[in-house]
Amino acid sequence: MRLMTRRQFALRTGQLVGAAAVTSQLEWLAACGKAAPKQAQWRALARRLRGSLVLPGDESYARLRLPFNRRYASVHPSGIAMCAGQSDVRQALEWSQEHDVPIAARSGGHSYAGYSTTPGLVIDVSRLNTVQVNEADGTISVGGGARNTDVYDGLQPHNVAISAGRCPSVGISGLALGGGFGFSSRKLGLTSDHLLETRLVLASGKRVTCSARENSDLFWACRGGGGGNFGINTAFRFATHPVGRVSIYDLAWDWRDASEVAPALQTVLLHAPDELSMRLGMGKAGGGPQAHRAPPKMTALGQYFGPPDALTELLRPALRAAPTTKRLIAARTFWQAKDYFFHTTPRDQFMEKSSYIIKPLSDRGFQTMMRWVERWPGSLNEDGGSMALFGWGGAINRVPAPETAFVHRDAIFLMAYATEWTERDTRASVAAGLDWIEGFFAAMKPHVAARSYQNFIDSRLPNWESAYYGQNLERLIQVKRRFDPGDRFHFAQSIPTRG
Repeated sequence: MRLMTRRQFALRTGQLVGAAAVTSQLEWLAACGKAAPKQAQWRALARRLRGSLVLPGDESYARLRLPFNRRYASVHPSGIAMCAGQSDVRQALEWSQEHDVPIAARSGGHSYAGYSTTPGLVIDVSRLNTVQVNEADGTISVGGGARNTDVYDGLQPHNVAISAGRCPSVGISGLALGGGFGFSSRKLGLTSDHLLETRLVLASGKRVTCSARENSDLFWACRGGGGGNFGINTAFRFATHPVGRVSIYDLAWDWRDASEVAPALQTVLLHAPDELSMRLGMGKAGGGPQAHRAPPKMTALGQYFGPPDALTELLRPALRAAPTTKRLIAARTFWQAKDYFFHTTPRDQFMEKSSYIIKPLSDRGFQTMMRWVERWPGSLNEDGGSMALFGWGGAINRVPAPETAFVHRDAIFLMAYATEWTERDTRASVAAGLDWIEGFFAAMKPHVAARSYQNFIDSRLPNWESAYYGQNLERLIQVKRRFDPGDRFHFAQSIPTRG
């Protein structure tokens, strides 16, 4: 039998998973052309861990093996190392090297393309979730397994913040390593822009710290180079910013007015100060034929670091464009606003794509967008099919593209396309949704840049290397070759080692 290299296996697995095929342990063994580690060898790994090793048949296995995107629930890890500390990460890596077992690093497990699971060994750092604000310098130290909700809970008593995401269960590790944005990013910058230091375990088992002064090239790569590419990050230190009161807005309009309101919202953003954030949403509900027959929804949601009357004035072009069907503009504390925005999305099984918009959308661009939202074919997932424009610019764009690995520093909007479904949907329904999102993505090409957001990782994206990393790709390859020369941290869209 001809043996596959680890990268060939990763590519094959990624392609199979992208087609929702089952990638069982037996298929993994057949692909590798070798015998699986024996039970005694798995038990030996368990003894090496201070945490726990979860194996198929264990009581917690069914729960712990599931990825956030249930589209990839057919992947059954051979083992899950629930690490209790950095030493456990090192032990799991060393054991996987000894037995040539494929690995996947997992923090929050939110990889949209299922790359935080594997039929080999999942190395899970979710128990490393401590959060501590350092009173002396105002920085925050965060474990590699902390979620957004853990980070916010740790920050709130001190009334300081970093720019973190909207979904409470997203892991800070994946968020920061791929950029990370939220409703504070135009004011405060990306999550990765707050990063001061991070600790990793490399493929060799070596434990390293990187910052602007120590392993600076690896530190550069960790600020936007994507999670799971260079090592397993076990801890972070971020700069924080004082926060107090803000204003929020939550607006909706009749779909018939979308063609007037959407360009008006773009005008608002183009002239907005850094203090204003925006999510412009359009979508159709799922859940069944009756819900699907309803017209799409048109919404705008965001935060302003200032008083409600000033926010109302900033939003005036959109408020004048058409009457609202929902209108909330109100003062909140920063933490009340965070609670209002907290939302787990997308949900169940889904596919998401993304594009960056670097010049204002024309009327034709908006019409293309609305026409494709109307065409979503439906599913039993209540969240349905949608698109969102996230306001970019401000502090995000003032960082030069070469300064960090995150290259997308000239955009007006980040556009996200999503189709969602459930296990109860038919294959034909799922296929129709996937065809729709690909058609939507293709139809928008004349209006968007050929770039995508690496944290909305997309297994079907052609030319993904340049789309995610642009001019920074070659430097990322050099960092990869230095710190992971054997390409141990690989998956279908990992940074390659080629020159």
